[in-house]
Amino acid sequence: MFSPDLTLNNPRVAYAIGRNFGNAVQRNRVRRQCKAILREAENRLPTGRYLIGVRGPSPAPQFTYLRDDLNDLLVRIEDQK
Repeated sequence: MFSPDLTLNNPRVAYAIGRNFGNAVQRNRVRRQCKAILREAENRLPTGRYLIGVRGPSPAPQFTYLRDDLNDLLVRIEDQK
């Protein structure tokens, strides 16, 4: 989810990873991986509020799949401008 907010200085990101996704170690790993991916793409992030949600239950996604999915989402956000 993305909500543009021009009053913010920096983008704000929240994560929604339910307990049905896995144990705390798996949820935190996915959160850390998402943070790393967004850190790489920080110059492409429009100012606003982001909610990154992970649906489960499923095996832990690989880093490359997460990166591809988040990059696809960023492209869709850029196209909406």
